[in-house]
Amino acid sequence: MKRIAFFHELPPGGARRAVNEIGRVIKRDDVVDLYIVDNYQNKEEKKYFNNTFFYEFIPKIWPGHNWKIRLYKDTLELIKLYFLHRKISSEIRNKNYDIIFVHASKFTESPFLLRFPNKIKIFYCHDPHYRMIYEKIFNIPKELDPARYLYEKINRYFRKLIDRENIKRADKIISNSKYTKKSLKKTYNKESVVCYLGVDPQLFSPNRRIKKNIDILYIGSNEPVDGRLLLMESLKFLSFKPKIKEILIEKEWICDDYILVDLYRRSKIVVCLAHNEPFGLIPLEAMSCGTPVIAVDEGGYTESVVNRKTGLLTKRDPGILARKIESLLNRPKVAAKLGENARKYILKNWTWEYRAKKIHDILLKLTDK
Repeated sequence: MKRIAFFHELPPGGARRAVNEIGRVIKRDDVVDLYIVDNYQNKEEKKYFNNTFFYEFIPKIWPGHNWKIRLYKDTLELIKLYFLHRKISSEIRNKNYDIIFVHASKFTESPFLLRFPNKIKIFYCHDPHYRMIYEKIFNIPKELDPARYLYEKINRYFRKLIDRENIKRADKIISNSKYTKKSLKKTYNKESVVCYLGVDPQLFSPNRRIKKNIDILYIGSNEPVDGRLLLMESLKFLSFKPKIKEILIEKEWICDDYILVDLYRRSKIVVCLAHNEPFGLIPLEAMSCGTPVIAVDEGGYTESVVNRKTGLLTKRDPGILARKIESLLNRPKVAAKLGENARKYILKNWTWEYRAKKIHDILLKLTDK
């Protein structure tokens, strides 16, 4: 029996739920303790682990105009986080775990914890790089005033240094998709092993008694990276006005899984339009509920959505997207068949029972070498 320490400082959402599900399955065979940094403790998460060690860290909220707060967040706040991670690493080391399974940080992507000496540190990469500082879609707007533009350039430079220094200290890396694996190699020149995440098919399940009264469901942000603009532009090409439900992260992030499940069940289509999404749990959750997905043909979506079998893949073109939407909304039997196929596909390939055991096997193989 191995003793495994999980670490993360993830926000509520799919990635955090994934950590809990992996812990739940692995706990049957090994001792699994969770070390978590957050501004509050969710006591419901304790059931997934043998022991939970909570470290409070309350970041200041930047309202968007107070530059004293912004400067604090980009300097002193990160320094405080660094020393907190050093303390956590020391406590983990003193407990003599066999494996340190490190997940992402909402503050730095690859966490400071990776820097400190310990037993084998395996980093599960949910995002192939700190997207804000690497991808062109997040480039600093040219119209910013010179002082702010310079600040952003300097800040991103140092954020990139932090991220690279942290991730290079990982002993091994597991990536959540083939797309992530390629991006890790390109960005950091680091090799990784691919092991996908999964979904709970008992929670995310179909219910034929529920009426599908939402034509299109979109879950994401209003930021360009999530592709909402593509959806809005595609509506101009439709011959009718569909009923759309948007869950914008900035306004109404859903923490209750049962509300999320109800939305999937009531939707005829779920659209996934993010730019180069590393993997994405939304397609898995929707398909598990028997709802077909229309996703852009890029990033990790291409590894989970099977075109014309469990959903449709589309080019990033509003006219083409509109035709795909119409083809399903106007042919409910075709949409229903895709949904049925999607559910079967999930049960065969994407359950947590299956995926978490794969991750467990990889953890053991990587540490036995």
